[in-house]
Amino acid sequence: MEDSLKSAEDNQEHPDFVSRFREVKALFFSRDPRHWPCLADPAFRGVIDFRQRALPPSERLAAYPDGAQLEAALKREIRSPATYRREGYTTPGMLEFAAALSKDWEHPSSVENVITMPSDPAIYGSMLGSLANANLVYEEYCQMASELEQSVIRQMATLAGYDTKEAAGIFTQGGTFCNLYGYLMGIRKSLPESRQHGMGAIHDYRMINSLGGHYSNVTNLSVLGVDIESKTLRIKITDNNEIDFKDLESQMSACFQLKCRIPTIMLTMGTTDTFGVDQVKAVFDLRNRLCAKYNVAVQPHIHVDSAIGWSMLFFLDYDFAANPLHINPVTLQGLMENVRRFRELRYADSFTVDFQKWGYVPYTSSLVMFKRKGDLAYLENDPENFCYFERDTQGHTHLQSTIECSRGAAGAFGAYAALQYMGVEGYQIVTAHCLQNANYFRQRLGELGHVMVLAAQNQGPSVGFRMYRPGVCAETEFDYEYHLQETPDYLDRVQQNSQWHRQSFLERGKVGLFTNWVEFIAHTDYDEQGRIRKLPGEKAVFMNPGTTRGEIDAFISAAK
Repeated sequence: MEDSLKSAEDNQEHPDFVSRFREVKALFFSRDPRHWPCLADPAFRGVIDFRQRALPPSERLAAYPDGAQLEAALKREIRSPATYRREGYTTPGMLEFAAALSKDWEHPSSVENVITMPSDPAIYGSMLGSLANANLVYEEYCQMASELEQSVIRQMATLAGYDTKEAAGIFTQGGTFCNLYGYLMGIRKSLPESRQHGMGAIHDYRMINSLGGHYSNVTNLSVLGVDIESKTLRIKITDNNEIDFKDLESQMSACFQLKCRIPTIMLTMGTTDTFGVDQVKAVFDLRNRLCAKYNVAVQPHIHVDSAIGWSMLFFLDYDFAANPLHINPVTLQGLMENVRRFRELRYADSFTVDFQKWGYVPYTSSLVMFKRKGDLAYLENDPENFCYFERDTQGHTHLQSTIECSRGAAGAFGAYAALQYMGVEGYQIVTAHCLQNANYFRQRLGELGHVMVLAAQNQGPSVGFRMYRPGVCAETEFDYEYHLQETPDYLDRVQQNSQWHRQSFLERGKVGLFTNWVEFIAHTDYDEQGRIRKLPGEKAVFMNPGTTRGEIDAFISAAK
């Protein structure tokens, strides 16, 4: 894969694919009131028109009428108006100003992180959900909205390979909450006494995640009252930022030999900075084998944080031989490798879906999927706590199993609209466009010679790289850094390389692509004590449908 990334010919865009993408973009990402009349509202049009100017971030405030004065007034506000207004919408005001001057994820250069512009149909769906104002936690408070939520859950179960009659799901507030549910499910299965007595009263256990996972893999444990230092095992990672299977097996075996419970194994399919994808089937088989060997009564719950990578599910049934969308060779090969991994998602007990990321749905729209709806019984609280709800209708929604007492429906409405209007093919086209941009960026970076593209074989939207002084061979220098030493010369050289890249990043500014600085974009190998050194660098995340090769070329010119 690394050799093919250097091929300019294999990274070209096929004219038929370009034509298809332009149609999808015009229909679903153009903010065109001819397709979506709700976007013709005068306030909406004012915000949309301003943002579509794609101004540099430093020029936006000055370009907005009375921008500086509005900003100053907004910062001074301390009281609500004493009286009500006797007219509806009249002229642009503070709301429109704040919306127009919020971060512009529609700008074609916006590739800083796993955030992107929402699609037009998802905006429409979310608006309807907000209008209905349903609370999904209780049937009487949501009625038909719960059926819409269940439809999305069945659609996701079908994509992942879950049994639609057995699967369940909960729309919640972001991927962190989804992963929190994954942890909590394992705790309630393995440590049922925690429901009443908390984590401090429990005999020995260990939570498992990897060093390459999202930071919520750790912060969630703190929320749950887990002693992170002594009750958590952070598994080593490979050069591709996947969980190290050998270390995982060793740690799990040690736990089971000592009769130490493992409530949850947290895996990742699509790490934030380099799109590392863990092997779920191998972990599933390992868990089953070790549980049988050590006579473990309750198996660890396997949760997969696929908040970013879940969109790969749209390609599980793609005809790679015929390639009807004319995806270019490099990206097609990468998708085939991703599909091989994502077919294994069905072996997870639960997984995270962030529609607000690569699903192009407004914040917040996140869904935690469970393979077996019966597992929700583990999350149930005492029915006596819900005495002010009608007992006859309590079982129709997940009232007693949810962390939240309020679950808004806007996220579910937005997800449903995006799925219905864009369909599998629409998602395939937009996702492939993003991946083709990412591979083109990898190719162009490789041409510079002094830039090391990290985990290039991880075919996701995230491109991490470490830049050295022009004239330095990136592969040779990174190889030196990779082999960890504790000598002053080594440490000084690595620090100087990092400082040079950081200074280059700051001086270059936002040219072509708005990249992001990351303190842990790569790592060294492990020393004899199992320690690594984190290496910083830059990343660009190609989820933006508006990004073109023109922005990529402009960045490369500035980075030479």
